[in-house]
Amino acid sequence: MSEAPIARRVLDSIRRQVRSTVVNLAAFRDGMASAHALQKTVATPESLKGSHPAFALYAHVQNQMSIMAEQLLQLQEMQAFARLIGKAQEEYMPSWPPMSPITTSYFWGWSSLDMTGNAHRETMGSVILRVGIEFGVHPTMLTLMQAFNDSRMGVYRVESLSNAGVGLVDLATGQRCSAICESGYGGNVGELWFTRVLPPALPGHGDHAVFTSPYVLLSPDEAAWVQYFDRIAAKDPKRSHSEVFKRHFKGGPSRRYWPEFIFEGYVNHRPGAIYLKGLPDVPASRPHSKEYVHGIKH
Repeated sequence: MSEAPIARRVLDSIRRQVRSTVVNLAAFRDGMASAHALQKTVATPESLKGSHPAFALYAHVQNQMSIMAEQLLQLQEMQAFARLIGKAQEEYMPSWPPMSPITTSYFWGWSSLDMTGNAHRETMGSVILRVGIEFGVHPTMLTLMQAFNDSRMGVYRVESLSNAGVGLVDLATGQRCSAICESGYGGNVGELWFTRVLPPALPGHGDHAVFTSPYVLLSPDEAAWVQYFDRIAAKDPKRSHSEVFKRHFKGGPSRRYWPEFIFEGYVNHRPGAIYLKGLPDVPASRPHSKEYVHGIKH
């Protein structure tokens, strides 16, 4: 990112207010420093409380980023983000069905890591990262913050299941990984999941982490989704598929493209998973779309 005007203005503001209680830099800087201690003890049952090490570490990073976000959103320079996030919270009421199919974990990822605040594609997460770098956040924490910021949602086929985790294939890129899923949903071979998968959090460990509770895609089938990705790639032939799909999943044609897909595609849920139907670019295929036609084949 060659320019980041929001981050630049935020940094200028914080430098001016560094002695102010408006942005308590010491609080989140001290919290970030705990990442090193956490990494040393993360494999102990006492520290994990039943969670996998990779997921536990990412959950800690998310918590710290949320603390920083709460502080930074008080700044005038961040009001564009505050308005966008506040309005979306009111409309989607993120929680879990039946209250809302927009889960808390999905909403945090979308509003913090994917939703852009300007034409420079700045996100809440990219601003947090810039502030963290400026004010001495622990390098381990910065690395995991960067992993969050680089992540995206994706459509994955469940290729295998074992006690060690779930084997996933990214339908858009063909990349494979072994991941742990802490939502409580075991899954079934052949299912399609719409979720956010994070890279291994610990050096020497190959476990990815399914961070967003899986949205299980009931229909259409895999072939229809592959055709969807072909349509997306054809619109941007000059970029690599990896870049095309990263931009598409993080942004889409409109700011609320993916939350609306979830909201309109919801059909059911169970502990740890939510079921969806339809395609993002075929409104009539989504059960809660105004254009939905009951029984349509897609």
